[in-house]
Amino acid sequence: MRLTAVVYSTHIGNAFRQVWKVQQKRKILEYGVKEKLEAKGLQVVDAVDFLNLKRPVPSILPKLKSQPDEKLIDDFLLPKSLKKDHTHPDWHDEPGHVYHDHCWLLTGLHEAQHISKTFVSNNLPDRITSFKSKLPEEVHKQVQQAILNAHVLDALQVKLPKDIDIKRPGWNYPRVYGLPRWRRNVQLISKMFHTADSTLAGQNIDATQQQFTSQIMIRALLTLEGRPSVFEARQNTLVFGKKPLQPYLDGEVKAEQLSKPLPDIYPLNRTISLHGKNIYRMEHKFPVRQGAPFDRLTMGVFYINKPFIKTSGTQLEARLLLHAFTVAAAHAQQLYGKDVKDLPEPVTINCMQTDSRNFYFACFQLHSLDLDSSKATSNLFWIEDAQPMFTKCDYVDNQPVLEGYNPQVLETLMALYKSQMAAAV
Repeated sequence: MRLTAVVYSTHIGNAFRQVWKVQQKRKILEYGVKEKLEAKGLQVVDAVDFLNLKRPVPSILPKLKSQPDEKLIDDFLLPKSLKKDHTHPDWHDEPGHVYHDHCWLLTGLHEAQHISKTFVSNNLPDRITSFKSKLPEEVHKQVQQAILNAHVLDALQVKLPKDIDIKRPGWNYPRVYGLPRWRRNVQLISKMFHTADSTLAGQNIDATQQQFTSQIMIRALLTLEGRPSVFEARQNTLVFGKKPLQPYLDGEVKAEQLSKPLPDIYPLNRTISLHGKNIYRMEHKFPVRQGAPFDRLTMGVFYINKPFIKTSGTQLEARLLLHAFTVAAAHAQQLYGKDVKDLPEPVTINCMQTDSRNFYFACFQLHSLDLDSSKATSNLFWIEDAQPMFTKCDYVDNQPVLEGYNPQVLETLMALYKSQMAAAV
C-alpha cells in the first residue's frame, strides 16, 4: 500500500459554524448618504416610522399651499372593522336562526329531524343496493394505493391542531407536524371518483354525464318558528347531471313512512342549538343557474376537516342530515322559486360524509320547505352506520402499512354513483 501525506483540511462543520458566528451579527455601514441628503434639504424618514400606519407621517413631497402640513395614510390603507350593532350592513332588527358549519346540535340526529321535519331510515333504499356488486381486485388495489398516498406518502408537512384529551383537559400535548385532514380528504375522494369513472367507462357507461364543483357556499332562506332562518354550509364537492334523480319512495309506501311521528326531544325546543342572531345575510346562494347544461343536483360530498373535541353517537349523522337538507333546499328554491313551500316534484340527492377514514352514506328526499306546518314529517332520509375504510394506515418500522382495508366502502360509493348514471340515461 502506498503511503501518502496527510491533508490537513478544515472540518466543514466547524468552518460553517465559524462563518455563522461572524455573519450573524451584521453591522450597518454608514456611507454618509443621510447627511448628504439632509444637506441638500431632502428629508429622510425611517422605514419603520413610515410603515407604522397608526401614526401620521409627514409628507416628503413638495408642499403646496392647498395641502395640509401632515398627511394621514391610515384612513384608506387600514381595513375598517365593522361593529356588531345596528350600523352593520347585515343587521336585522328581528333576530333569526342561523345554521352553519360550526353549529353543533345538542341531541344529535333527533334534533336535526325536528329542525328539517325529516323521517330517518337506517338503511339505504333498495334501488341503491340493487346496483351494489363486487369489483375487480385491480380496482381495490388502486384505492388502497390512493389511501397510502393520501395518508402517509404525501410530502406536505404542516403544524397540526393540538391534541386534546377530555379526560385530562390540563395536559398540554406537544405540537406535531403532518398531513392536514382537508388535504387527505381532497386527495382520497378525488382518486376514488377517478377510479369510479374509469371503472364505469370499462362497463360502457358514459361518465361524462356528471359534472363536479368544489368548495361552494350554499345558502337557503327559510322560516322556522315564525322567524327568518338562514341555512348555510360549505359543500366540498357537488355532482350535477342533466336529469334529476327519481324519488326513492312514492305512493302508498311514502305515505306510510311520512305518517310516523318524530322522536320526542321534550323538554328541549328544536331550535335549542340554533342561537338567534341579528346579523345575517338574506341572500340565496346556489352555484349553478337554472337552464345550464348540467343543472340537476345528484350528489353532495361533505368533508369533516376540523377535529371535533367530543362527539356523541349521532351528532355526525345530524350534521350530514342538515347539510343535505341545506343543499336540497337551496336547489329546490333555485328550481321552483324562493317562496316555494310544497314542492311540485321532490328533490332527491345522494350524500356522503367522510373524514378520510370513516364514511357515511345517505340519501335525502325533499318534499316540503314548510317547517312550521302542523302536518306529519315531510322529508325522508336514509343513512347507514359509519363504515371505516381501514383500521390502520401509518408507518411501521419506517415502512408504510395499510391494515384492515374494507372493500364495502368503495362498492357502496360505486352503487350510489352508478344509480346516478342510470338516471342520466
